[in-house]
Amino acid sequence: MVTLYLPDKEIECAEVRPVKFKMLITENGHEYLLLYDWGQQHLYAVKRGEGEQLEFTYIDKTIRVEEELQ
Repeated sequence: MVTLYLPDKEIECAEVRPVKFKMLITENGHEYLLLYDWGQQHLYAVKRGEGEQLEFTYIDKTIRVEEELQ
């Protein structure tokens, strides 16, 4: 059971399936969200809206990801 506390209400729900994600940033400061769901990877652009609200725009399904060890 997961309980979400918002400023004006509380929502109780069950987790249906775990989702993994990575927040990414380029040298130019562009932010992205890489979402892993049911063996597929999807890329979203992230923009900072008014205040601290994040806006997500779907870009496309990612077919391959390479990671360098730091």
